[in-house]
Amino acid sequence: MVIALLFFAETNYAEKKHPDEFTRYLTALNTMSGLFSRLLDDMDTIIRRPDRVSFKDLSVNFNHKLTVLMINQNHLITVINKGGFSDKAFPNSLRIMEKNVADLKKMLIDNRGLIDQLKMSNFNSSDIYNHLDTRLYENDALLTAIKTRHNKAFKQKVLDNLMQAVVILNECHGKVSALYSKLK
Repeated sequence: MVIALLFFAETNYAEKKHPDEFTRYLTALNTMSGLFSRLLDDMDTIIRRPDRVSFKDLSVNFNHKLTVLMINQNHLITVINKGGFSDKAFPNSLRIMEKNVADLKKMLIDNRGLIDQLKMSNFNSSDIYNHLDTRLYENDALLTAIKTRHNKAFKQKVLDNLMQAVVILNECHGKVSALYSKLK
């Protein structure tokens, strides 16, 4: 009975787990996708604005970076599956990916004023911009983590994260394409 009580106490009153770097990256991508969903929902307002060309430019540039990032992440998945983290192509592919992730984040930050000017109902841009945590793929953070956590479980976690990210990026790509097609 005491063991059952201890188990109950541990499972129901355990500390809240903080998201790891992999979860934060996926959350950032979901946030980007969510932003473009909201922009699609507010399409009528955007079409009537004189600065709609800026939204069109954002869509074109963002989709270009998304495409490059998806291709690079798929390549990275292939590289890890073939040779693991020790493959000679891995660091270069990772750095290209890091640059594209940073460019996407910068693009959103640079266009925050444009998005805030829409004054969408039930929308707080801080909710979006506070979740753009892409530290896992910045400043060689993953390369540093590999040196200390180089095992099969970690490799699988990286692969799972990259595969989930490709799915989210593909969804986001579709939303950005839809936004662009409505702005043409």
